[in-house]
Amino acid sequence: MRPNILMLFPDQWRADWLGAFGHLPLRTPNIDALIARGISFGRAWTPSPLCAPARSCFATGKGYGRAPVGNNLMDNPPSTPTFYGRLRDGGYQVANAGKSDLLKGAHSWGVDGRHRVNGIDQLAQLGFSHGFDSAGKKAAEKAYADGFPEPYTNMLKHRGLIDRFMADYAHRSVGKEKPPMTDWMEGRIQRPPDTYANVAPVNLPEGAYNDNFVGQAADRIIRDFDPSKPWFLIVNFPGPHEPMDVTADMAERWKDVIFPLPCLRNNEDAELQQNIRRRYAAMLENIDRWLGVYVETLRELGQLDETLIVFASDHGEMLGDRNLWKKQVPYEPSVRIPLVLAGPAVTARGHEPDLLGNLLDLPATFLSLAGLAVPSDYEGSDLTGIMNGAEPLRGRTVTSGLGGWRAITDGRYKLLVGFRTDIFQESLQFGTLTPDVFENGLLFDLENDPLETENLWDSAIEVRNRLLASLRIAVNPVD
Repeated sequence: MRPNILMLFPDQWRADWLGAFGHLPLRTPNIDALIARGISFGRAWTPSPLCAPARSCFATGKGYGRAPVGNNLMDNPPSTPTFYGRLRDGGYQVANAGKSDLLKGAHSWGVDGRHRVNGIDQLAQLGFSHGFDSAGKKAAEKAYADGFPEPYTNMLKHRGLIDRFMADYAHRSVGKEKPPMTDWMEGRIQRPPDTYANVAPVNLPEGAYNDNFVGQAADRIIRDFDPSKPWFLIVNFPGPHEPMDVTADMAERWKDVIFPLPCLRNNEDAELQQNIRRRYAAMLENIDRWLGVYVETLRELGQLDETLIVFASDHGEMLGDRNLWKKQVPYEPSVRIPLVLAGPAVTARGHEPDLLGNLLDLPATFLSLAGLAVPSDYEGSDLTGIMNGAEPLRGRTVTSGLGGWRAITDGRYKLLVGFRTDIFQESLQFGTLTPDVFENGLLFDLENDPLETENLWDSAIEVRNRLLASLRIAVNPVD
């Protein structure tokens, strides 16, 4: 029997921030339970640590540089073949709930979130028979300010809350100055951007909070599916992406919790760092709560035993490590993602810290589970064997990239080329990969140096050459 597939896909969830791992005071009981009855990949990477590129890679099954989106200002062409469309054409009901980030540049959401342009439903072109696409956090503010309707701000408008939302977000600025990353990494800039430093609760009721708007809509979609046909639903929560805009009730639940402070950073602003981390943890807890809601809904509908549940993220979050914020950089907090699968045909293995994976593995896996052909140009691995208890493929590597840098890992060692710190962090996405970057780079032993502080490029020659050769093949595959 072909399973239903429910995928929770929050934005910017750092891989090591899960309660099941035990080293942080987090509350993610539903994801922890998912890990216990399924499998969790401890060394999973995103193909690109930035929203639109990562989600385009995921939709098309292709790595960064071959997927059609290279930066956050680009849209995925609606006519591009996606695994969503393959599932739909193969008989699945296919739904999106929340911010897909596939068409955000055009600002064409519309109040129904279907991106109708010249009478064409572009969300349907991408493969979605059901659901809606909405803007993320700052994108929702900008869309409303520029006069572009979308589902979330339309809801706020009809509830008389839009002015309150816009006034709040005016104080959660991303900033206009563009200093190089070295100014941050060497401590010349200490205060986090306002999107992090402003930890005041958002003045909205719980039901109007963006993640809850998406969460409730996803529950309705599950209930509205035709139970006689298999379905696929991806729930794109806007959180835990910055800003740190949790509700008052969410903040209150974390007011006395103490977290380890950021690594490789002067933490003289310790209380601010604690509050930033408390807000981040509150967003994680809230999204985990929605997983619990969906499990109960599936149980109520009699569909739990026939539904594969997947939890992953598009990329990680630096969260102050190295005095950096957000993503885009090739360090582990940015490129590593959670990747958990549980349900029918998944042998319980729990969390496997050294298990290598990539977000690109999921499209091939979903199509395989649906009994559909996996395109020959898909770059991920079909995980159904591992899900059924088989040992992982030996000698595997996975890659990630953005702009002019590329990285590769075999799970222990990580090689990186083309990474620059002398430019503004947001500018990394606009770089270009050039042949000369392969002449020099960084090599880290993630097992013995998890903070990536000791460059082994000139000392571990054999490892360097092996990974460098694999990276060249990955970047320039033979057609």
